Amino acid sequence: MSVPHSTVRFADLPLQRPGPPFNAWGLYGPDDELGRLNLITPESVQRARDAIKQGVSVNLNLPMSSHPLHPARPKLEHEIKNRVHANDDQLSFNTQTSTQIDGFRHYPYQNYPREGEYLFYGGMSSDEAKNPGVLRNGIQNFAKRPINSRGHLLDIALYLQHHGLPPLSPFDASTPISASLLQSCAEWHGVEFLPGDILLLRTGFTEAFSGLGENQRIGFKDKEDRGSCGVSPDEQVLQWHWDRGIAAVMTDTVAYEVTPFANKPSIHEVFLAGWGLPIGELLDLRELSQKCREAQQYTFMFTCAPLYVNGGIASPANASAIL
Repeated sequence: MSVPHSTVRFADLPLQRPGPPFNAWGLYGPDDELGRLNLITPESVQRARDAIKQGVSVNLNLPMSSHPLHPARPKLEHEIKNRVHANDDQLSFNTQTSTQIDGFRHYPYQNYPREGEYLFYGGMSSDEAKNPGVLRNGIQNFAKRPINSRGHLLDIALYLQHHGLPPLSPFDASTPISASLLQSCAEWHGVEFLPGDILLLRTGFTEAFSGLGENQRIGFKDKEDRGSCGVSPDEQVLQWHWDRGIAAVMTDTVAYEVTPFANKPSIHEVFLAGWGLPIGELLDLRELSQKCREAQQYTFMFTCAPLYVNGGIASPANASAIL
């Protein structure tokens, strides 16, 4: 039997014992496939509607033709099929080539309970997760119940600049974002989270990557020490997200947390496999930052419409904000 999120403290985790660290398995019932998206209620959507003040829509996606930042992900292939009287598109792409949202079959608890074993959300096995005939925990769940809720931008890059603090180091893990920095930025923006809200985190990674030369951008994915900025993978950051009832996180960098992953368990393990909390990556937050700054409004309606692929692993985010 499931219990409301508000009755479960961070200190109560893990819920399934024995089980992986910080897991919340069973919180929404034994067959749950929505995880923290269960926190998005009709009231959450109504709060999102009420956050629209300017009537301004902002695209949050990079072009699908962007250079992939991971060596295992090929670039988009786009072919136009001419049928004399009309044209069709034919696309071939990895769903995480550009702006993306990770589903619950993307990243498991690593080497748990034993070396070489992997467990996904709710205890799903690796054999199940890689079987396209198994639909459990597939990205279709995000499509059937689109991720529409109230969003908040935490513009860390702007916060640091405004307060005369050193900027984040975009291409390594040397300047992780702490829980206290997240909270200070939220207070500066006048943002207060309620269960079911979505967090959008701007680090400035997109601007830094765009500022590289063409050869540097192409070569980024092939670097052995490929790294990026993000939140600190520690227990304080986990608790900060849990306590606020955040339903999903979106960021302009490659993994939300700093990479390469240093701590065990990583944020990816806990969010995706432990809590069922979707992670959006490589969003283009530049225009949103500008619009929020101009309006002095950091809360808005957030929409995300993943591809309806049964058993899918991830999807282009197809995300937007409406201020």
